[in-house]
Amino acid sequence: MSGQARSRPAAKPRAAPRQARAAAPRLAPAAAGPLAGWRRWRWVAVLVLAALVGLPLAHAVFGEVVALLGGTFLLGVLVGRWTAG
Repeated sequence: MSGQARSRPAAKPRAAPRQARAAAPRLAPAAAGPLAGWRRWRWVAVLVLAALVGLPLAHAVFGEVVALLGGTFLLGVLVGRWTAG
């Protein structure tokens, strides 16, 4: 550089902020009924049943290390999918 200060380009004007959309109304937990969370517990039961049947079966077929690694991987995928969002 030859000692001259470089000029800064002019700032662009900002766009107007967008209007926020109204959220969809949700039902209150009491209004949803006592069986509102039964689907979640069904999936918990499926996971427990799969662990009780699948892990001993994988252990017998593939060995201890593969069964533990596979079970850990599948549990991580399932928990990650259930809690995503």
